[in-house]
Formats: sequence, C-alpha cells, structure tokens
Amino acid sequence: MSAAPEPPWVDVLLASYNGMRYLPQQLQSLQEQTLPRFRLLVSDDGSQDGTQALLQQWAQRLGPRMRVLHNPAPGRGVARHFEFLMQTSLADAAAPYIAFCDQDDVWQPDKLQRLLARLQQLEQQQGADRPCLVHCDLAVVDAALAPIHPSFVRHQHFDPAHGSDRALLSINQVTGCAMLINRALLQQALPLPDAAVMHDWWCALLAAGGGRAFVDAPLVLYRQHGANQLGAKGRSLGQRLARLLREGRAVPRRVSALGHATLAQAQALRQRLQAHGRDTGWVDDYLAWRARPLLKRLPSYRHYYNGPELDRASRWLLW
Repeated sequence: MSAAPEPPWVDVLLASYNGMRYLPQQLQSLQEQTLPRFRLLVSDDGSQDGTQALLQQWAQRLGPRMRVLHNPAPGRGVARHFEFLMQTSLADAAAPYIAFCDQDDVWQPDKLQRLLARLQQLEQQQGADRPCLVHCDLAVVDAALAPIHPSFVRHQHFDPAHGSDRALLSINQVTGCAMLINRALLQQALPLPDAAVMHDWWCALLAAGGGRAFVDAPLVLYRQHGANQLGAKGRSLGQRLARLLREGRAVPRRVSALGHATLAQAQALRQRLQAHGRDTGWVDDYLAWRARPLLKRLPSYRHYYNGPELDRASRWLLW
C-alpha cells in the first residue's frame, strides 16, 4: 500500500514591529500547528523593544522552518511591509500557499490544516491556476486573551459566506490574519498598486468570481489591546453613536476618506483584472454606479452594500 502524499508547504508571512509583549505567544501557537510543513518568513520594521533579538532566538529554535529577513525599506506601513514578504515568497517559489500572520494574535492548532483542506477543495472546483482564497472567523479577545465575543464576523454584523464581490469593493469582510491564498492569487496581487487600501483587501478582491470561501469557525484569537492597526470595533447602533459623540467631526472625515480610497482601489482593480484578461464587468458596473449623483445612488444602495447593516442610512456610521 502506497504512503499518503505529504501535504504541500505553506509560507506564513509575519510582519513584526515592537511585538515583544505578545509575539512569544503567537510564535508558540505557530510551533504547535498540526500542519507541519510550513515555513515562517519574518520581517521586522525597525523594532526597538527587543523583538529582533527574540526573532533570532526563535530562528535558532525552528531552524530551516523560519527565516528572518532584512527589511530593506522600513517605515512604509503595514501593507508595504507585507508586500515585501509576499515578494520574497513569490521569488523563492518554495510554497504553493501563503498565509498572513499578525504578531499579536494566537492561532488555534488546526488553523493552517483546516484552511489548507478547504483551499485545496476550492482549487479542485475552480482550477489550481485560478486565484483562490479561504478565510475563517476569529474569536475576539482582550489583551489577556479573555473572551470578548466568540465570533468576529457576528460582532461586526458581517456575513462573509454570502457577501457579493460587488459589495466587497466598498466593505472588506476578509481579515488578513484569517486568510490563506494560493500562488495564482499571489502572482496577480503583486505588485500592490498605490491605491490598494490594505494587502488583505486587495487579495480578497482578486479572488472574485468564485475564488473565495469562508470557514465558519473561529481559528484565530484576535487580540484587542488598544494599539491594533485596525481591530474589532463594535457596530451596534449604540456603539457607533458613542464613537460619533466621542470623536465628533473626525468621523465624517474618516468615512469620506475611505470612500475616496475605495473608489481609487476599484479603479486600480479594474486595471489589474484587465491586465490578466479577467472579467471587469462587475467592477465597471460599480464604478458607473459610484459616478452617479448621490441622490440617484440611494435607491440601489443595498445592491452595492449588501446586508441590513450596510444600507445608506447607516453608511455614515461605518467607522
């Protein structure tokens, strides 16, 4: 009887910066993954708190399963930091699958194994040469890992299992630390355009047309500690009104800036899809809708922001 084939390699990309407080728990959770064939690529953004020495210690512990890379251009922000790691993975061509990792979370032991199984299933349906992505739910926890909410997507009133590609152009429901992508998607994602809001959102958009799947299980402990780049903000009406009262005029300015950013990102996406000979009809439709005057957009708003939480009346409260 022939032996079962070994699972493929996964590159785990970790962008660190002053992560000494929480990084050891994340590294320990990576070491405990039930999927043994993964390589950790780590780049630091100029930490001053001992993170770099910690990474060297873990590199000795994990041996060839961990590479600490020299970041040639620190200080350019999270998306560009991950882009450097993505480019390194693509150039090495050692792993057909890529996962993004934040320094302050904790992964469940079977996270990589479950996402890989679902992604391979998706590739069988779509074709391995098709850009594909899977992502999972997250459990929201505080700085000490005490539970805040058992489901990030329900905490945010998201429905990623049924969210349309068109709605994803305006509201990202795919969290980077919860995703696994294939090499075909990595190839089409690079280089990140200047208009990409975040690397994970950009990847999610390129998985349009059936290349995206959701695993409804909280496979990540999503730590909230006050210094998160994005975080899990409550989106109940009361919580949103409280933010409006607390932050005042900053809220509409931030929403307006996001609106301009999503429009620019959609325009860049159209160009990228066109360059790869892919369908742009759904993006063209969205851009035509965004070009209409506001009052003419209102009747069809839910078509582009699907879900009861994303109607026009609450758009100004999505912060």
